[in-house]
Amino acid sequence: MTPSVARELVRSGHLVRSLRLAPFATSAATVAAYLVARLGHPHDAIGDLRVLGLLLALGSGYALDDSAAITLQASPYGLARRLWLRIACAAAVVVPVWAAVLAVYLPSAPAGDRWSLGLGLTTELAATVTVMWAVAAWARRQGFDQPGIITTPVLLASLLLAASIPQAPMLVGFGREWTPAHLRWSGIAVTATCALVAAMRDPAARCRT
Repeated sequence: MTPSVARELVRSGHLVRSLRLAPFATSAATVAAYLVARLGHPHDAIGDLRVLGLLLALGSGYALDDSAAITLQASPYGLARRLWLRIACAAAVVVPVWAAVLAVYLPSAPAGDRWSLGLGLTTELAATVTVMWAVAAWARRQGFDQPGIITTPVLLASLLLAASIPQAPMLVGFGREWTPAHLRWSGIAVTATCALVAAMRDPAARCRT
């Protein structure tokens, strides 16, 4: 898919209409409702931002749903390019919303800790969303045209697993375990990215010998 084709898909609105907008809208509305509900209450920067990141991740899991996938299998535009375009559209929603909530909640953290908190929680969100996209991409590869429904239980199960391993804590407060935990989150993000890239390889492609 050339850049001109991608621009035309975005400009004409075809790409946006092909996305499942309801999960994104629900996620954004829930984030807004949470922010309103917390007005006037003391901010728990880590707890509140984790809840908001979870809400954004739940909506993002539906980005790769495509009811026209079977029709487009024979198109000259590769699978990876089609999926990357959808991911870019999802990121265009998630990134500004996440930046906005960081701007709201980080000032309530101690001044010296804000960069570390923001970077760590952004790493958690990036790893979570990448895992969901990798799961969705592999489900697409197995024939599921709308794999978003699979990502929600996967996310919840993953969070329960992360919270149940005391030897390698993941959901930690700011302190001595913060850096080691987020090194683990970074490793998850890298591994999920590799899995996502592998899942995007066109099934019709053949390795050259």
